[in-house]
Amino acid sequence: MSVSTRIDPRDFIGGPYKTCPKCGSPEFGVLVPTVGPDSYTRRCKECWHTIEIRLPEIKKKVIYIDQCAFSNIMKLLSPEEKGHERAASDPLWRELYENLDVVCHLQLVACPDSQEHDQESLTSPFPESLKHTYEHFSCGLTFNSSEQIKLNQIADAARCFLRKEELKFDFDPETAVHGRLHIWEGRIFVTTSGVLPGTVDRLRQSRTQGHTELQSLFRKWQTEKKSFREVLEQERNSYVPVVVREYQRDQQKLIQAMSNAMRGEMPPLDAILPSPATRVIQMLQHIFEMESAPSPPKATVADFLASGLTNLLPFNVNESSMFASLSQRAANGQKKMPDQGTLNDISVVSTLLPYCDAMFVDDGCRALLHDIPKEYRLPYPCAVFSKNNGHEFLAYLRSIRESVTPEHLKIMDDVYGPNPLRPRGIYGVGMHRADN
Repeated sequence: MSVSTRIDPRDFIGGPYKTCPKCGSPEFGVLVPTVGPDSYTRRCKECWHTIEIRLPEIKKKVIYIDQCAFSNIMKLLSPEEKGHERAASDPLWRELYENLDVVCHLQLVACPDSQEHDQESLTSPFPESLKHTYEHFSCGLTFNSSEQIKLNQIADAARCFLRKEELKFDFDPETAVHGRLHIWEGRIFVTTSGVLPGTVDRLRQSRTQGHTELQSLFRKWQTEKKSFREVLEQERNSYVPVVVREYQRDQQKLIQAMSNAMRGEMPPLDAILPSPATRVIQMLQHIFEMESAPSPPKATVADFLASGLTNLLPFNVNESSMFASLSQRAANGQKKMPDQGTLNDISVVSTLLPYCDAMFVDDGCRALLHDIPKEYRLPYPCAVFSKNNGHEFLAYLRSIRESVTPEHLKIMDDVYGPNPLRPRGIYGVGMHRADN
């Protein structure tokens, strides 16, 4: 038995409707798939009269929202989930949800999601609901992975080194995001799900291993009691040796894997796929070959790595500063060990901080930034918020919301429908779950 579905082109015409200027029909609607990035189309369901309408340029604030906030928003809207009562009892999460939802819908704010959001969701008890939550606010925009942002900064530094130019980096947020930021969003975006077997177990294992190593380092700091400056320099200087050591280990694993393959043994996947360190070296080798062609290279990758420029890379400075801040807690007698999310938080914030207008992170992560001594304070205008100063973040969102002009609201009414200042529900979460 075959099943067929009939699609009428009129199905793609939706509200809000106006009177058709040609035939007078009240069904002159929006051709939904045409909305964005800088125009939309109206079409009449009766006479097919069609016009394209240009939209003005827009400039959005770029805000990173940590998984802790998305998790609480999801629980707030989901009475069936464990943790709902706690989230619902704190007015911050409802106000944050409602204000953030409105400014995102108004096209005043972009909240790209990240690889870390995806990975943290996979290891949570409610991966699908969390995915629906952060994708509701990101609308298909995703930050480049922390590894890719690091690679881009290293590539910029390598080119400056070869050209004997002053070190410079481009912190335009569009260079750190998949997709375009400052556009009118479409009314439709498609998302998919899919996880390879063993992925979740590997993520949990990696997080546990990283946490164990951080705890060991914290104990070392408790004993050594080094100054902020000493740990900062130690961490910055450790980047190149770690990359070289991991690259050499990768090469040894690859040689062993090839030897095993010749004997008919299937090598493990991690012996074949390049590690982040190997990708760094391979990228540098490619850049040096391309920049030097057709003449023989006048400098080598080893020369670049020995130049000290990697100590000035933004991600390295940021990450090392946050580790140095953490070390001072250990040196000052803190007994409580860093939690399992600390490494992930440091990785995300250290790479995304220069590209964001604002961040909402957990209290511990914000404290690491706040406790950096004044003479070492990171030079980025990004405003950092957490639950401890959540009222300031709400005021920040309200100020954005109140900046909207009557002309902008008129466009929202015409293109996306009425009541743009009213919070929406989140598809797949709470009362909007498919099984409700």
